[in-house]
Amino acid sequence: MNAAYFRALVVLNGALTLLLVIWDSVRGQLGANPVNTAIHITGILSLVFLFLSLVVTPLRWLTRWNWLIAGRRAMGLLGFGYAILHLVIYVAWDRMGSLASTFSEIAERRFLTVGFIAILLMLPLALTSTDGMIRWLGPIRWKQLHRLSYVVVILGVLHFYMLVKSDVRQPLIFAGVLTPLLGVRVGHVLLERWKKDQRKSLRKGQTKRSSKIYSGPLEVVEIKQETSSVKTFRFKHPESKEIPFVHKPGQYLTLQVNENGQTFRRCYTIASTPTQREYVEVTIKRHDAGLGSRYMHDHVTVGTLLQVIAPTGKFWFDGKDCDSVCLIAGGVGITPPMSMLRYLVVTKWTGRIFFLNAVRTLQDIIYRDELQALAQAHNNLRIVHFISQPESVSNSSSIDEPSERRTDADYQFGRLDAATIRNLVPDILNTPVFMCGPEPMMEAIREGLLSIGMPKEQIHTEEFVSPKVTSGNGVVSADGMVDSELQYGEVEVLFRKTNITCSGGSDKTILEIAEDNEIEMAWECRAGICGQCKVRCSSGRVKMDSHDALSAAEAKEGWILACQARAASLRIEVDA
Repeated sequence: MNAAYFRALVVLNGALTLLLVIWDSVRGQLGANPVNTAIHITGILSLVFLFLSLVVTPLRWLTRWNWLIAGRRAMGLLGFGYAILHLVIYVAWDRMGSLASTFSEIAERRFLTVGFIAILLMLPLALTSTDGMIRWLGPIRWKQLHRLSYVVVILGVLHFYMLVKSDVRQPLIFAGVLTPLLGVRVGHVLLERWKKDQRKSLRKGQTKRSSKIYSGPLEVVEIKQETSSVKTFRFKHPESKEIPFVHKPGQYLTLQVNENGQTFRRCYTIASTPTQREYVEVTIKRHDAGLGSRYMHDHVTVGTLLQVIAPTGKFWFDGKDCDSVCLIAGGVGITPPMSMLRYLVVTKWTGRIFFLNAVRTLQDIIYRDELQALAQAHNNLRIVHFISQPESVSNSSSIDEPSERRTDADYQFGRLDAATIRNLVPDILNTPVFMCGPEPMMEAIREGLLSIGMPKEQIHTEEFVSPKVTSGNGVVSADGMVDSELQYGEVEVLFRKTNITCSGGSDKTILEIAEDNEIEMAWECRAGICGQCKVRCSSGRVKMDSHDALSAAEAKEGWILACQARAASLRIEVDA
């Protein structure tokens, strides 16, 4: 369900309930003592809406319906509204408008004292139930303040119990519902503390195993011109015959470059197979706006030493537990699929391999000769190149017509889409897809595959260009450049309030990076709906899968949702 629709539905139901009470009052349907009946009904409705606001979170955990959280604040405000109406009716009609009589009764009768305290505690909750107040208080303090809602409900149930005296069945029902709600909340707090302890233990374990991550120099020993704008750089260890780390097919390394007193990092897929222990290779396309790619193409020569951190990345495939795979590449996004392909053929993997490569022109095909040789040498491999600009092929005879039983690479004109993939790959719905290329291409193919029934967990994507980003208030990348060669790699996040700079994978959200480094940030839904993790991005760029909790004005001012925001530049700064 749409979050905005659900929020409107909650408000509408709250208003309709009030109208029904008013209608019954006008028609004289509230019984022999209409004032007491109205006080009773509004009190019950207040408790019901407050309870519903508390039920939202555990129900969302159970069902994973994140849209439920969109109505939580509205339910709380409705509960507050009915509580105020409950008090107003009591003062205006039961006490005949006498404030002195009202306060005297509240002071003398304990159940009234308890109920009045509950209403007083609701005032700061109602006054701070706006996005502006969340920003003013800060998400963490706001969240701590609104834990008072549990105290309010406890006092409300106690007020009800003390009021009825003899027939306590209704307040006991409320108490029976409240008990597991409180238990779930306490259990959740304990679980989060346990998870935090686990993360600490994991970080300690990663520190102890830090030898698996290499950080040091590698030497460029060979440079190969793949196309007019693409080069492959081969690296070896300057003092060893073997590369000092072990990577998986599809993972990347991070290069640290120093130029004119400026240090920057760029991440590139290791295109060579992990079985090759003497060297690693990265293939880089030159972008005029890309700081890293320009430096690599224009200044790096054989013999250059560069600082390297490796390996990193979750986008990899080694063939285990699969009997077929579809590798999809777009442009220079061919590097992760190529690493996977090289590994699979070297290890003599027996499954079916479908390698689909989308390029603009025939001249843009990277590794063309090698791919042709691999297609001819392996019967379980089918390679198809998709050329989107057929007019670029001056000699059409250089491209043979595709055949069902060919022993070399196929060439097809047009764009790669889900329908074509379905025709080329038997049992595509049960075949894992690993895809790397421009985001529009990947998004179109992903949506197409999902539309024909492919499970989303079967589709794995890696971005080799900066994705669409949400930027606010003229925010630009930290180095003033578009990080056009940015892959999922290490990024730096400066949390300005704590003045702590952390490194983390750009596949992680800002919230996850904060948690990994024990920086406290408020959160609730992790789905971009509740808005508790709002924080201002003062420098750098991010992308967000969901931004339902952000208004257009907030987006313009640079606010982001930490649970959804992933870095789209190599350094960002957030006011947290």
